[in-house]
Amino acid sequence: MHRKLKKGMPTVAASMLSVMLLVSACSNDGGGSAGTGETAQPKFSASIYDRGAVAADQGTYEKNKWTDWIDQESGVDVTWVPIPRSQEQDKLNVMVASGQAPDVITSYDRAMLARFINQGVAQPIDEYIEKYSTSYKAYLEANPELLPHLTFDGEMYAIASLRPTRAQTQIWIRQDWLDKLNLTMPTTVDELLEVARAFRDGDPDGNNANDTTAIAMSSAYGAIIDDWYMARSGEWFLEDGEAVMNFFTGRFEDSLAFRKQVYEEGLVDKEFVTDQNHARQKQLWVTGKSGIMFGTILDGPYPEFFENQSDAVMVPVPPLATKYGTNGYQKEQPNYLLSIMNKDTKDPEAIIKFVDWMIEDGWRPLTYGEEGVHHVVQDDQAVIIDSEKFKNEVSFMGEYRIVHQETMTPESLMAAAGDDPVQQKIAELRGEMIKISEATPYRKDFPYPPTVNEFSDVSGQFSKKWTEVVTQVTMGGPTQTPEWGIDQLEKEWSNLGGPAINELVQEWYEANKDSLD
Repeated sequence: MHRKLKKGMPTVAASMLSVMLLVSACSNDGGGSAGTGETAQPKFSASIYDRGAVAADQGTYEKNKWTDWIDQESGVDVTWVPIPRSQEQDKLNVMVASGQAPDVITSYDRAMLARFINQGVAQPIDEYIEKYSTSYKAYLEANPELLPHLTFDGEMYAIASLRPTRAQTQIWIRQDWLDKLNLTMPTTVDELLEVARAFRDGDPDGNNANDTTAIAMSSAYGAIIDDWYMARSGEWFLEDGEAVMNFFTGRFEDSLAFRKQVYEEGLVDKEFVTDQNHARQKQLWVTGKSGIMFGTILDGPYPEFFENQSDAVMVPVPPLATKYGTNGYQKEQPNYLLSIMNKDTKDPEAIIKFVDWMIEDGWRPLTYGEEGVHHVVQDDQAVIIDSEKFKNEVSFMGEYRIVHQETMTPESLMAAAGDDPVQQKIAELRGEMIKISEATPYRKDFPYPPTVNEFSDVSGQFSKKWTEVVTQVTMGGPTQTPEWGIDQLEKEWSNLGGPAINELVQEWYEANKDSLD
C-alpha cells in the first residue's frame, strides 16, 4: 500500500499560483460563488499540537501558506485549533466541558480519548469509512495491526496510520570522551553511573574547568529510567497474571532512587526536572558540556552538535542491564496520532474525504516540502536541500498530517541525507538506533491502556500526582525517599478509587487477553 514519492506531484508554488489565477478570473468576469452557482467548500475544525515551532515570518499554526495550500488541494476548509503540547489535557478538557471541542480531536493519549468516548463526546466512524472512503479503507485493510488500537468497545472510533518507525527513545554518549578517559561503553546502569562520574570529574573537554554536567536529561526522558526497571510510568504490567500499575510493581522504587541519586551527586543539571521542552538539555549537549544524552530518534543527533564540535564523536548506548535483566528501548505502539470525530460534527463525509486525500497525496508535501525548493527527489527518496530552510519553513507542518505513509529505515534515512556530511552523520546514527531498537525486546505487557471508564476518568488527575511525587523525591532531600514517594502514590491511588479500578482492569484483561498478543 505504501506509494513512492511522485516526482510530478504539484508543488506549493504551483498550487498557490492556481489559487491566484482563480481569484483573478473571478474578479475579472464579475463572477464569484454567488454569481456562478458555486457551492462553498465543506469545512470542519481539527486540533493540532502547538509546539511553538512556527517562525514569526511563516505565519501561525492557524494560518500560513501551507494551511492555504491544504484548503486548496484538499477541497476542504479546515479550521486548525492549536493545543499546547504541555497543556494538552487541561486545554482539551475545558473545550470538551464547554462544548467547544473541534470536529476532530487528535492526540497521542489513547486513555484521554477513551475518556472522551466514554463521555459521549465522539462517535463511531466505521459506517463513514465504509460509505465515504476508498484510500483510507484500503490502507486499513493493508495494515490490520492498526485496528485494535482504533477500536473501543467493539466499534472503530479513531483514525490513525502506522508510525514511520516504532523506535523512539535512546541514550547517546560521547565516544571521544570515553576514549580520552580510557573508559569502555557501559553495559549496565551501574557502569553508566561510573562513566558519568568520570565525565563529571575528569575534565573530558580539556578546558581545565570543573564545568561538565555528565548527563543531559529532561524530565520527559525519565521514562528511559523507568524502562530500565520495566516500570514505565502510567502503564500496566502483568505480575503473575495480575494487572498492576507500574508504581506498585516494586520496581518503580528503583527508578525513583536513580533520579534522586544522579541529582544529589550532581551528575545531571539541577533544572532537569523542570526542563519540559528540553531546551536546557539540548543546550548542554550541543555546546559540549555533557557527555551522555537522553533522547529519541529525533533528539540527540542535532546538527548543532556537529557544527559546534567538528571532532566530537557520538554513538548510541546499547540497552543497559539492571538486576531485573535487560529491557530494550521503548517501542511505540504501531499507530501514530489518534483522531476521533466529535459527535456534533456537521459533515462527517468531508472529514473522511480529507483523510483519503491526506493518505494519498497531502502528507508528502507536508513532510518534505516543495520539490526544488525544500527537497529534490533521488531514487524515489526526498533529499532535503537546505536543512535550516527546511526546519524554518516545513518541519512544523508534520503536525497537520492526521495520517501519512512515511516510513523510516536505515536505508531511507541515508538516502534522504543526500551529500550533506552532517546530515549523513545524523542519518547514520538514527539508522543505528533503529537497528538497536529492533534487536532487543521491549517489555510492554499491555499494547495500549485498558479501556476501563473508571481508569480513564482518573488517569489525568493521577498523572499530575505522580509528576509531583517524582519531583519531590528527586529534589526533596533525605526525608522524601523513594519509599516515601511510593507511599504518597498509594494514598492518592486509594483516594481515587484505585483498588476498585484494579479489579476492573483485571476483569478487562481476562475478557480481552486473547486479543492483546
